[in-house]
Amino acid sequence: MTVWLPVALGRDIEPGAATGTTVDGSSVALWRDAGGTLHAWADRCPHRGMRLSFGFVRDDRLVCLYHGWQFDGDGACRHVPAHPRMEPPGSVRPTRYRAFERGGLVWVSSADPADDTELSRIPSVATPVRSVWIREGREQVVDRLRSFTEDFQDKGTVAVGILDGTAILAGIQVVDAQTTALHLIAPGAVPDDTVRALVRRIHDIRESATAFAPMVAS
Repeated sequence: MTVWLPVALGRDIEPGAATGTTVDGSSVALWRDAGGTLHAWADRCPHRGMRLSFGFVRDDRLVCLYHGWQFDGDGACRHVPAHPRMEPPGSVRPTRYRAFERGGLVWVSSADPADDTELSRIPSVATPVRSVWIREGREQVVDRLRSFTEDFQDKGTVAVGILDGTAILAGIQVVDAQTTALHLIAPGAVPDDTVRALVRRIHDIRESATAFAPMVAS
């Protein structure tokens, strides 16, 4: 992977929380430490392969749910409960991805260094709207979004346009061949009633397809 890919709205990953996502077909764990710093790792504990996204955050460490191994923000193992006096080997650490937040979106890249050109075109100030998952391939989902949107432009990892009179930007995440996620933001500061209207509209777009992710009330 040589580009940044949108995978979530930043507000949906709170400090002390961990969740899972998909990047280029690979499972990735996203988590924030107590200070709010975002981390993206391969979703596999280097000990026994348990999904790290099933774990929990304790202070500035991600704790594997299986045997309780603790990893700091750099990926180093800092504590093994079964052997509390043992110094964990430095080679035991998960694969790390680059993670960045811009415009209210979480972006992940496995390239190091990743090309930041694309991110520079994302508005630095934006209002998060909603993420939805639609059980259709990318092209079908983009066509649905296009049918609801004026001045629509598909730019690859994002699409932009005017939805009911409001400028929007949708991060497009290909979860798998049959599932696509849209992570919607509105550039600038947008009033709450406009956000609620956009949430209803993105709900309409999702309902026009065979959707499976529940909508959360505003």
